[in-house]
Amino acid sequence: MLKLFLVIIAAVVTTTFAMDNLHRVELGLIVGRPVHVRLFFLLLTSFLAGCFLVMLMNVYRSTRPKRKRETVRDEDDDFFSD
Repeated sequence: MLKLFLVIIAAVVTTTFAMDNLHRVELGLIVGRPVHVRLFFLLLTSFLAGCFLVMLMNVYRSTRPKRKRETVRDEDDDFFSD
C-alpha cells in the first residue's frame, strides 16, 4: 500500500513538472540550424542519457577483471625475524 502511494505521488509530481515545463526552447546543435523542442522532453532526454551512462559505467566496473596485488617481498623483511 505504501509503494502504491509513493508511485502515485511520484506520478503527480512528474505530471506537475511536465505541465509547468511545456514551453518550447531553442536547442542549438553543433551543425545545422537550431531546433525547437519542449523543455520537458529536453530535460527528460538529458536525465535518461545520464542514467544510461551510469548503468554502462556500472556494467564496465562489474565485468572488469580484478587485478590481484602482487606483494613484493624485500629480502630485508626477514632481517628482524631471525
